[in-house]
Amino acid sequence: MKIIILFAALFFSHLAMSQDEDIVAIIDDLTAKWDAEALKMKTYDGLKDYCKIKPYRDKTVKLLNKIHHYDTTLYEIVTSKYDTNKDSEAKATIDDIETLEIQYTTKLFLKFLHQECNRFNEIENNLKRKGGSEYEKEVKALEKELSKYVLAITKRIDVIDEHVHHLKGLNSK
Repeated sequence: MKIIILFAALFFSHLAMSQDEDIVAIIDDLTAKWDAEALKMKTYDGLKDYCKIKPYRDKTVKLLNKIHHYDTTLYEIVTSKYDTNKDSEAKATIDDIETLEIQYTTKLFLKFLHQECNRFNEIENNLKRKGGSEYEKEVKALEKELSKYVLAITKRIDVIDEHVHHLKGLNSK
């Protein structure tokens, strides 16, 4: 039974990154999708949608999971292809992937967004009816913190995408 499970794991691992898949194109596509998503996510209205609309929240989480999956795949490819020649661009790529995978995991991002949704709900429940400068001040403070975090993630994703274009022969097996 263990042999069957091992064989299945190897088979599905191979399918996950088949010969036809172009890791550079996948990373480009995911980067473009995240960049578009980040524009919305760093705003108060974007946070409102994330907190209140489950399909939107699910779509965002799915995108993040996909980014992390392919970053892990890229990490394995770059590590195996460039481990022997100590290419500086490969090293930088590996370092940036490690930073993204350690400091900006999906779990940490979801924890951050959960806290931001709690703050959003406090602002909406306690200050929106009153309106005025206190409401505006809290909205701006929340947006500033949200923007800072989303931009940090976006920078990491964009840097990894840039590295990918400087690595030679990345798609050749």
